[in-house]
Amino acid sequence: MSEVKKKDSNELLNILLIIIGLVFLFVAAMQFLAWAGIVVPTWLSDFATDPDLASALTFFGAQGLISAILGFWAIIGGIGMFREEEYALGISLVVLSIMAVTSISPIIGWIANPASFDVAYWPNYITIVAFVLGILGFFWLLFTRKRYD
Repeated sequence: MSEVKKKDSNELLNILLIIIGLVFLFVAAMQFLAWAGIVVPTWLSDFATDPDLASALTFFGAQGLISAILGFWAIIGGIGMFREEEYALGISLVVLSIMAVTSISPIIGWIANPASFDVAYWPNYITIVAFVLGILGFFWLLFTRKRYD
């Protein structure tokens, strides 16, 4: 009697992709609000005025349209990976690789000039986490791609 092998995606990676997608969409909405000159609610006013928060937002893309489409595809990829869909593998590989590539430039700068890394500047840690997540997630999907066949 042969056992049927049940597919099992990595739920943590799927959830992280969905969360990242929601963050990208939030960033896109903030960028569109700023572009349109719409008054930002008081609970979001720090995002419009604090340079640290503005820097963190730029990590996700300088343009609202790019942030919006990356957020959309990250959510679609994360949801599709719960069902072990092949299309979700491709989408997730692209989203994770873009995360890693956009993070590499500041990290190379910090390696080349360690004094430029500001320990107290919290967006630096977002960049590091995004880089690690992008690289590890990308390679995890490559090594486990058979489950999506």
